[in-house]
Amino acid sequence: MWWPFARKQTHTRRMDAGPLMAPRRGDTASDCLAELSHTAYACAAINAAVCASYPPRLFARGSSGRKGLGGARTRALSAHELSRLSLDRGGDVREVTEHPLITLLDDVNTEQDPQELWELTTLHQETVGSAYWSLEITPGGLPRAIWTLPAHRVRAIRRDDGALEGYRVLGPRGETTLDAKEVVHFRYPDPRDPYGPGLSPLRACLDTVRAAAQMRAYRGGLLDGAAAPGVILTPEGPMGEDERERLEGDWERKFRRGTGRVLVADTSLKVSVVQNPLGELAVLADAGGTRADIANAFGVPLAYLTSDTNLANLQAAERQHLAVAIRPRLKRRDQRLTSALARLFDPTGTLFFASDDPSPGERDEAMKRQELDLQQGVRSINEIRVARGLDPAPWGASPWLPVAWAPTDIPGRIDIAPESGRGRAEATGGNTP
Repeated sequence: MWWPFARKQTHTRRMDAGPLMAPRRGDTASDCLAELSHTAYACAAINAAVCASYPPRLFARGSSGRKGLGGARTRALSAHELSRLSLDRGGDVREVTEHPLITLLDDVNTEQDPQELWELTTLHQETVGSAYWSLEITPGGLPRAIWTLPAHRVRAIRRDDGALEGYRVLGPRGETTLDAKEVVHFRYPDPRDPYGPGLSPLRACLDTVRAAAQMRAYRGGLLDGAAAPGVILTPEGPMGEDERERLEGDWERKFRRGTGRVLVADTSLKVSVVQNPLGELAVLADAGGTRADIANAFGVPLAYLTSDTNLANLQAAERQHLAVAIRPRLKRRDQRLTSALARLFDPTGTLFFASDDPSPGERDEAMKRQELDLQQGVRSINEIRVARGLDPAPWGASPWLPVAWAPTDIPGRIDIAPESGRGRAEATGGNTP
């Protein structure tokens, strides 16, 4: 058995033959993994690493629903914290700070740490289109460990009516079946088959990835001298096989690593220098466009893959990447975790997962809103401190405003409200007691 806990093995054949629109020959999940190199790997690894840097957080919705959390600890969220989360839910939302689900995701299994779990989950989706978790279920029906499955070896098993029954995993010692309730299936949407294994960015640009590989092979052949000979030696008379091989060997030993040496031939030869087909290297100029096509499929800005950039371009690229590529990936991941994992612990729907909003624009707007709230007296300093995890200050319970400020409808606005402290210096001739 190739994962640490035992399962019953079977050789069932009731499995998905593939998506409704069958993949082209050489376009399977294993073929995609075989092409995972160079630009494609760089793009997939970037997306996986960035998504893993925004782990999901557990929340509870509704004050009445918290009674069913089994004594789990929660904390209230400030408006600033709520603005940093990708939440579509209104009402009372609290973050869960202690819960068996949090413990499970912090200690997923004996072989992997959480960072590897999140990176592999996204990396599988980027390359294969799907990622699969196998849940080790306790006798009480709750998971106690999570194991990532090799996505290219997993197939869905469906009944005659199309309903999902389980999953078949091909391992070194045969096939293993897992119940559908014991597997969490993450997938990217595929318009050709909405209920299939998913369409990965790598599969979407597989032809381009292969074209890039052919370009690299062609360039390597030119550099190695394998694509065309550099020199042709033409004897004036007949030459035997042994003599030809001897002359080739002499020439190779003398000039393998450059020119400038002398070769004295014992026969009359015509030497024709063959220039490398540099004109054909114009084909390699398409490598930049090929790289851009691959980066576009993964949603990775081209500025991440080149040194020909500047700070302003990198900052704009980061904003684009986080907003257009990473944000929807996190949202899709969190919703799947909520429906497939949180429901095992809380069938009422009180618990749900959400990640911090990675969009820099949202963060910048939240910071500006916080600054204006402080200046206008909308929020107190202690509210800001609590949102940042700091202890309240004795002087920060009330909002702070400029001393000269007063409501516009106060007559005189100097001595009408002495209890406020505003205008007292003017009212007393400049002497403030």
